[in-house]
Amino acid sequence: MASAAKFAFVLYRPQSAGNIGAVARALKNMGFDDLRLVGRGPLNDREAVKMAVHADDILANAKVYPSLADALADCSLAVGTTSRRGGYHSRATPLRAAAVELDALAGANKIAIVFGREDRGLTNRELKLCHRLITIPTAAEYPSLNLAQAVMVVAYELMMAATAAVESRAPEFVAASTSDPMLERLAEALVSIGFIPDDNPDHIMLAIREIFGRSGLTAREVEILNGMARQMRWVAEGGHQTLAEKRRAGKKLR
Repeated sequence: MASAAKFAFVLYRPQSAGNIGAVARALKNMGFDDLRLVGRGPLNDREAVKMAVHADDILANAKVYPSLADALADCSLAVGTTSRRGGYHSRATPLRAAAVELDALAGANKIAIVFGREDRGLTNRELKLCHRLITIPTAAEYPSLNLAQAVMVVAYELMMAATAAVESRAPEFVAASTSDPMLERLAEALVSIGFIPDDNPDHIMLAIREIFGRSGLTAREVEILNGMARQMRWVAEGGHQTLAEKRRAGKKLR
């Protein structure tokens, strides 16, 4: 499964060492091996090793990061997982439908699947760093899954999507380390022109991040958006001529 190497499974501050080991086993069952932990270690915990069974190599090779942003820095697309309903979470795509598209994008992009803490999942603070949301359909009476169960189901659906996929060339998107600074500049620019409030910019920026997440961003597109953000800030901070005015003035001189 060639696309397996393009997926990273990121556990944000997992509480149970046993769950980490069970996740490692689930990934090996489904042919994945990129396990990333945010704010959790060491990896030689006895309970983790016990639950990993024959996936102790994945456990041993898991990388630990100090922050979620660091764990996602080399990924072009960050996909958050949620079982919650309502609000921003209502935009989550059912896993099976999302898996097909994610597998196609994995042909040219590194994709992170992000899982939250066992007790509260991903909060809005973590969701700010995710471009898309996926959800595993479950019974409404009890939608919450154990962390390792959730990872197993997601990994299984991605494996099945890869098995059924028709090979095609996917566009190559920039990594989060390139797109995130642009989004910060864009947020500052939109605040400067009064499009979003400075006391709560995240409400709109989450939607903008989701828009870009659906389409993906190429290096050229990030360059254009950076230019737009710089020009908005320049005008908002007292620039007397926009680029359009400069161009019109230049044409008149000819």
